[in-house]
Amino acid sequence: MQVLSSKKYVFLIYLILVLLLISFFIIALSLGPIKLPFKEVIENLFFPSDKLESRLIFDTRLPRAITACLVGSALGIAGMNLQFISQNPMACPSLLGINQGAGLGIVLTLAFYPFCHPIIYLSFSVIGGGIATAFIFYIANKVGLTPLKFILAGQAINALFYALIQAILIFLPTRSGVILINLNGSLAGSSWELLKWTSLPTILVLILNFLNLKNLHLLSFGKTTAHSVGFNYKFNIGFFLFLTVILSSFSVALIGPILFLPLIINHFSKMVVGQNPYFLAPFIALFGAIFILICDSLMKYLFAEKEVAIGLLIAVIGAPILILTSKLKQHKKNA
Repeated sequence: MQVLSSKKYVFLIYLILVLLLISFFIIALSLGPIKLPFKEVIENLFFPSDKLESRLIFDTRLPRAITACLVGSALGIAGMNLQFISQNPMACPSLLGINQGAGLGIVLTLAFYPFCHPIIYLSFSVIGGGIATAFIFYIANKVGLTPLKFILAGQAINALFYALIQAILIFLPTRSGVILINLNGSLAGSSWELLKWTSLPTILVLILNFLNLKNLHLLSFGKTTAHSVGFNYKFNIGFFLFLTVILSSFSVALIGPILFLPLIINHFSKMVVGQNPYFLAPFIALFGAIFILICDSLMKYLFAEKEVAIGLLIAVIGAPILILTSKLKQHKKNA
């Protein structure tokens, strides 16, 4: 696919994405054990009532759909940040251990305080993600920061934190049920209570990310080029890593760790609008939200009577999509 660089066509792409987002948002609200007609969904959104259908939409399906949109956008932008920082197209929170670090923070909290206030395990999620990120950059800097060593350091941290999570599950089997519910990549636990504590910080971090896209773009040119134009390289690395940790950790706290999602979103987005972050970031935010809504709607359509984690679907389709996009990109380079 030819990369679209004209502002006119990029605007058209954004318009299509917004329409798709609205469409799949309504589809997500209509699907479930009790299917609702689209007309009824729209009527209840604008004119809520005390009917069962209205309560069903507002109490369970609406927070679930909003959570899906937040997580899709947040993980997509987090993956974009890491790829620009590391100059590695395979960098993403799940492969670098950031998600596992956030997951470990949640597991430790739920293991010893299973009915804690959301703000507590959100805090530990951010701490865990931050520790994982710090370890990755410490190891990578010790051996020389290259795109390959960055990924290898992340894989080492990923394996370590995964082992620690499994150890907790083994030694505290009575808590394993509560823990696994929060780590299976599912939207089943979505609620207004969680959104109350996560939505505003996530949106603010996304806005901060968008306002500083110029600095993110400069990071992708490397330390030498950044210093030559008087750019504070270390500060901006830390700044964008902080934003990435918040986005990744809150996403894990909301639905658990999901493999491949940022890679799928970023690879597809770059194929459509190219590498320019000013075009890429809005596309990623919109497409990420749409992609999770599609996955959730598909799982609810196929398994209407039971809850199946969307993380399973994304993991299954993630590998073939990545292989396909890699081949298409290679074909484009050779053309």
